[in-house]
Amino acid sequence: MKRILLVEDEQIMAKNIAFFLEREGFQVDIAYDGKAALELFAARRYDLLLLDWTLPKLDGLAVCKSIRQESSVPIIMLTAKGEILDKIIGLEVGADDYLVKPFDLRELLARIHAIWRRLETAGEEADSNAWLQYEDLLLDREKLLLYCHDKKTALTANEYKLLEIMMKKPENVFSREFLYEQVWGEPQAYNDRTVDVTISRLRKKILALSGKKYFHAVRGIGYRLGGQP
Repeated sequence: MKRILLVEDEQIMAKNIAFFLEREGFQVDIAYDGKAALELFAARRYDLLLLDWTLPKLDGLAVCKSIRQESSVPIIMLTAKGEILDKIIGLEVGADDYLVKPFDLRELLARIHAIWRRLETAGEEADSNAWLQYEDLLLDREKLLLYCHDKKTALTANEYKLLEIMMKKPENVFSREFLYEQVWGEPQAYNDRTVDVTISRLRKKILALSGKKYFHAVRGIGYRLGGQP
């Protein structure tokens, strides 16, 4: 049974979400503040986090940053902040998805399953070919780790999927729309900034590993991995 950590300071909302998810067959632990969330996360293994932005003691962004230092567990931000800039900030600190309140619980469930499907697809592909390489970059498709020489970094589900697509066809140019549909699977909700932010996170991780810039923007189209700038 999959275990979810729900971090939400509004107790009625938290209990309603937990009740719904438990009826769907999940185990749900609730933390009502950021500090309690980190304590629970350190004590147990979770398959996914539902993380409110505005929390007492430690806000959701700080919690997300802290968890991303040690884990690539899927994180969905739940927030009343609906501006595009807020979504970008959430993605920049490592969230995999972003859901604006109020939301339909069925949409939340669909997004949870979508993230897990991406992880399962990664695992199935890893069974046949556990490693993917481009130049000095080596992608562990089973553990979602990226290596360069003697260094490594963990990837989120979305970072992994995006990098995998581009490593399979290095030097090909991919449009933002194509990458969004392949990684997030919601063409009707396409937002090019979501792709830009995820590429930016990957750039920083790869630069820290290798000291090289592998991603190149192609004006008016999208991105390419490798090749001449």
